[in-house]
Amino acid sequence: MKRVALAIFWIAALGYAPKAAADVPGIAPFTGSWHAHASKLTVDSDGSGRLTYADISACPSACDGHNDYADAPQATVDVMLVSVLGDTATGSVSAASNPSEYTVGEPVTIKLVTGIGDPFTGPPASVSGNNGVALQVSIGTRGANYCNDTTHNYCGG
Repeated sequence: MKRVALAIFWIAALGYAPKAAADVPGIAPFTGSWHAHASKLTVDSDGSGRLTYADISACPSACDGHNDYADAPQATVDVMLVSVLGDTATGSVSAASNPSEYTVGEPVTIKLVTGIGDPFTGPPASVSGNNGVALQVSIGTRGANYCNDTTHNYCGG
């Protein structure tokens, strides 16, 4: 009797277990770590992503010097990409540590840019003779380019 009760318990528990997030079809070229000056974007295969950036708007008065980005506190924006059509992924902001900078629900568009050549490419692209890739990221009305290791000189950092 205990075995039957235990089996029923486990079957019920599995039925209520959270489902693993599925990969977004076509997201693979967008996944990984990307960087720009004083910020980093990470995109996972389930479409979730996190932008970490130097939040100049939250900078105390002590960081009005020449190196504001290094002195500013870090902020984050979480995004959820839900579809990919060709070279463009779309979604929205799902969370933001500074809602005066980014708001939940703001549209996110990420365009994959390929064929970036010298002098912007770096290893492994420059070594293999391949062109680099970058992401053109738009969140609401803001935009920036983000690079991976194939285009380390293209995105300022």
